[in-house]
Amino acid sequence: MLLFLIASYLAEAQQITIKGIVQDQFDKQALPYATVAILDANDKIITGITTNDAGFFAITTSFTSKVHLKIQYVGYHSLDTVITVSKPSEVLDFNFLLKPTSSTLREVTVTAEKSAINTKIDKQLFNTKQLGNTTSGTGLDILRQLPSVTINTEGKILMRGNAEFLVAVNGKFTNQTAADVLAQLPANTIESVEIISSPSASLDAEGKAGIINIVTKQANLDGWGIMANANLSNINPGRYGIDFIFYKSKNKLNSFITANFRQYNIGGYRKGEIRTLLQDTITYSPSAGIRPTKEKIAGIRAGITYSPNKSITISSGIYYGYKQNDRTAILNYREFSTVQSPLNLNHNFNSIQPDRIFLNENLFVRTGKFFTVNGDFAKTFNNKNKLSLTAIYEHSVLGGPLTNQDTDLSTGQITLKERSNEFSPLDAWRLQVDYSVFTHKNTTIETGFQWRTVHHRGDFEFERLNLTHNDWEKDPEFNDNLDLRQSIYAGYFQMNGEFKSLSYMAGLRAEQMYRNLIHTLGNAPATINQLDFFPSFQAFWKLKNGQNLKFGYSKRIDRPTTKALAPFKNHRHSEAIWIGDQNLLPEISYNIELGYVKTYDKINMTLTSYYNKTRNLIFRVNDIYSRITLFTVVTNAGNSTSTGLEFTFDWKMNNKIRLYTSANIYNFHLYDLKNTDVGNRNSINYNLNANLSYSFLSKFKWEWNTTYTSKTVTAQGYDTNLLLSNTSIKYIHSPKITIDLIFQNIFNTNIQTIYTQSSVFISSTKYSKYDRIIQLNISYKFNYNDKNTKTIKTEYGERDF
Repeated sequence: MLLFLIASYLAEAQQITIKGIVQDQFDKQALPYATVAILDANDKIITGITTNDAGFFAITTSFTSKVHLKIQYVGYHSLDTVITVSKPSEVLDFNFLLKPTSSTLREVTVTAEKSAINTKIDKQLFNTKQLGNTTSGTGLDILRQLPSVTINTEGKILMRGNAEFLVAVNGKFTNQTAADVLAQLPANTIESVEIISSPSASLDAEGKAGIINIVTKQANLDGWGIMANANLSNINPGRYGIDFIFYKSKNKLNSFITANFRQYNIGGYRKGEIRTLLQDTITYSPSAGIRPTKEKIAGIRAGITYSPNKSITISSGIYYGYKQNDRTAILNYREFSTVQSPLNLNHNFNSIQPDRIFLNENLFVRTGKFFTVNGDFAKTFNNKNKLSLTAIYEHSVLGGPLTNQDTDLSTGQITLKERSNEFSPLDAWRLQVDYSVFTHKNTTIETGFQWRTVHHRGDFEFERLNLTHNDWEKDPEFNDNLDLRQSIYAGYFQMNGEFKSLSYMAGLRAEQMYRNLIHTLGNAPATINQLDFFPSFQAFWKLKNGQNLKFGYSKRIDRPTTKALAPFKNHRHSEAIWIGDQNLLPEISYNIELGYVKTYDKINMTLTSYYNKTRNLIFRVNDIYSRITLFTVVTNAGNSTSTGLEFTFDWKMNNKIRLYTSANIYNFHLYDLKNTDVGNRNSINYNLNANLSYSFLSKFKWEWNTTYTSKTVTAQGYDTNLLLSNTSIKYIHSPKITIDLIFQNIFNTNIQTIYTQSSVFISSTKYSKYDRIIQLNISYKFNYNDKNTKTIKTEYGERDF
């Protein structure tokens, strides 16, 4: 160890640092993003960097008495200079002045834009800047623009028809849902989104539809910098937010801290009806009323990375977040019934007086506190072999109260009053080691081991007011105390290689899961001890004329959340009582895809065909509990297949106009359905996305984007179509300040109906969200250059949120 430290010190002592500011020769204006390079005797680049917003740079190289420095900037003559160095470890400071090539060139601004889509062997990368103006929103607004993804009005996310996929933030895997992760990430902090629909064996097998990896931003220049963003739509109800990133980087040490707060309250309306056939009675109960939602999100993250030399990187991070969702429903109900033969669920009740009219007031508050800390170590050896170690600890506390009350509108008397509360602490660990061996020129072998475990406790209290004695009483069927422990041991082997124009990845992963659930209402523990193998193969062919072919196969798994396993009754509102299943089996899926990529001068397009088969499909299935209440059971309802085609098209018409479109059409088939009298179900589903941008008057940019999701079948019914469209105007005051005016949901079409039925009930609920709003967003950057940063999120807590 002592020898290692001495060697590291001597290596550092033999280096020199050159820093300075690059400016215009005449007006002394700083030149941001100028290229600075150190060349060898043959004019080949040894190392390079770009200047920041203030024209500053700092570059380090090995000691030599003469350093050849070359500085370049568009519209300026390049500067070649030789700097004399007198001693090792010296720090040299200069001002460099560049001369414009002509007076006309100084009036031209050249902007290089990334393509909206970039296809690689195992993923598609979507650049968020080209997917629409989402600076005032969250990651959910970005996700809506992706061809594989659909989001309904209640926030349920599907990827190629599947609701279960794994989420990672900068490669840090989490078992939370995409909705919870992305809702807490401000959109302007996200650099790109990677869709990994056919993951390799080195990645977690969780998530039957694949993986979504969120790549966030940071600055990666010496010095310090800040990026801040604030948005405002309304004061009451509150719709505003703020976030910032602060970084400091010096030599081998990089650190950052980021914080965000968001209050987003919107109005809503709910109109529904339920019809039931219970014994010899048909009951019909229409309802309507307001359904506003309030969302409050706050979080703070910090991280530090230390690189003592080029072969070692040590990093750590910490995260604390708070999230609260309040959903209020104030609904007027009318209840009709008949015993008239023949009994028909579609009986016309227009000529019948209601049995009762009542008001239901329901408030569901969901809170979560999340804490995560991680540490990483990476070592690259001289033979290019690499060792990586990761440790993550998470502690979360979930819960929140629910109140439910019925008032008879004819008498004004309270007929039902209930309250419940949840307190669910969760602790989780993840330890991981990965090792890659560089065997020869074009082949590497990767292997690794992973252990992760979660311990989730839950106290669930439910009380109903005895209206006669005015005492709160517990109902034993609705109260429970559970203790869930789940451990997973995983190992993998993978080979990556190239042969001429072919790149490939082939591997096998094994995961052993042990799950044990005990609870107060249970007679015995519910346990599962299961070993699964997950083969995978990916290939990428580079053809001529900008053409590429891509193939992928993977087997995936999705393990149920604690919420789905909870085996006790939960009275959510007048029409629904939920219960989980402690014996739920994991879902298993098999995925195959074949893709074609074509790149022209100004056009990039992809075409991907895919097939997904899932068994042990988990669905919520409804049955009758009482005359106007359904009993919703989480169960392994059957199997499904999705066969589809995805298309993306990115066209930069000229320097002012750009069009991005994407589409996904697939056949969704449900079969071998259980616990329901509905037969096999099938539908052709599709979703369309488009974004058009136009730059004008040098500092203005107009954008319009729209998403359309078609009607889709579910286990017992369907969800109707959904159209959302937004437009915005961006004013670029300077490289530091931008102002956005965003018009959201301009057609006021955030309306969707969810319909379910069987032989003994029909349920239809129409949800309307009043989010046609105008938002003002202001962004400020100082000495900031976007790069990727390592951030962490919770692995289990927010998924169960």
